[in-house]
Amino acid sequence: MSKPWYTVMVLCLLCTTSLLSACGTNAGTNTNPPAGQNQGEQQQGTVNLNELKPEDGAQLLVWESKGPELDYLKAVAEQFEQQYGVPVQVEAVPAIDSVKKLTTDGPAGLGADVFSAPHDQLGNAVMAGLVLQNDVYNEKLKEEFMASAIEGVSNQGTLYGYPTAIDTYALFYNKSVMPEAPKTYEDIVKFAESFNDPKNKKYAFMWNVGQLYQSYSFLAGYGGYVFGSNGSDAADIGLSNEQSVEGAKYLQSLKAILPVNTNDLNDNIITGFFQEGKAAAVINGPWLQSSLTEVDFEYGVAPLPLLPNGEHPVSFSGIRGLYVNSYTKYPAAAKLFAAFATKQSNLMKRFEMTKQLPPGKASLDDPMMKKDANAAAFLEQAKHSTPMPSIPEMGNVWVPAGTALAALWNDNQDPAVVLNSAVEQIQTAIKTTK
Repeated sequence: MSKPWYTVMVLCLLCTTSLLSACGTNAGTNTNPPAGQNQGEQQQGTVNLNELKPEDGAQLLVWESKGPELDYLKAVAEQFEQQYGVPVQVEAVPAIDSVKKLTTDGPAGLGADVFSAPHDQLGNAVMAGLVLQNDVYNEKLKEEFMASAIEGVSNQGTLYGYPTAIDTYALFYNKSVMPEAPKTYEDIVKFAESFNDPKNKKYAFMWNVGQLYQSYSFLAGYGGYVFGSNGSDAADIGLSNEQSVEGAKYLQSLKAILPVNTNDLNDNIITGFFQEGKAAAVINGPWLQSSLTEVDFEYGVAPLPLLPNGEHPVSFSGIRGLYVNSYTKYPAAAKLFAAFATKQSNLMKRFEMTKQLPPGKASLDDPMMKKDANAAAFLEQAKHSTPMPSIPEMGNVWVPAGTALAALWNDNQDPAVVLNSAVEQIQTAIKTTK
């Protein structure tokens, strides 16, 4: 990836209000249900993939971002046409723009039958009536994907998407000074006793403390959460519950090995420390690897270390998936293509071409994945991740949460007090933006 997922996610959430407005207008003026939706609703229950047949004369248009992802879908399209006799045209449309583009192109009959989108766009698509439910995968097949991937492409408990990739962050470590990945955070604390040299700006462990995206893993590892009901209930904010406070207290204790204020802990600074060998371990995502091609040491990637409570830190994850346009004339063919493109063997081909992590549980045991230890580590952490909430209210969370993290870290303020204050600010912001 060339850009951290959370950056794209935050930008998307910031423009959600205007997009929802446009979606609402579209949905409201369209008095006739989409033809594809009518056809889709005729199918009761779960469709067996082997029994799903494309409509006579079906031909499909698919949207995907330019790059290796597009190349992958073009290759899949050729295979699909050979197997099912359905021609597929694949066009370059940025995944982050597909739902917005579909709000006008869908009702006009110009939209793609199948489109790629990050999971934060699903709520908008569902609200605007732009996407058909995924009734192809039965419960057995749901179990073949990571829970976080299924959760990411679902809305209010209903499955819509076909997961193609998952990403999250993990622990990078410098093997020249830390030969083995730490199993627990207490291992890092012990290592810091001999490695740390604050006067020379040398630290055992660094992460972007004041950024909720990374620090969330500490809160969630103790049972905290942002929104209830798998991130969909904005009325239930869990950032100041007893579990989040406990996680924040442990996070705060780590300042003993990282005596640096949050203003001096942004991603660029931390990357520089790691590149120079002055940080033995850092938290970051797969995108960091492109900045480490010329370092003079060997590095490794490992899942985030266990917390003192014995639990895995729960990182935020981002899910990319394929979705079927509710206005498609060929819902059966479109669903068949989306399911075909995301079966396990094809997901591994996608990984080979894009290096984006495949969300199937079987991926960890695939020989191709075992050859890439770093990718396998990210995938292992992805098992202990949760999709970043994609509802519009998430846009009101970042600033208050960041302020709270800075206060408890820089000024040693009581985590319960600052987190309660953050939640009150979030609640006020949600009310005023409705």
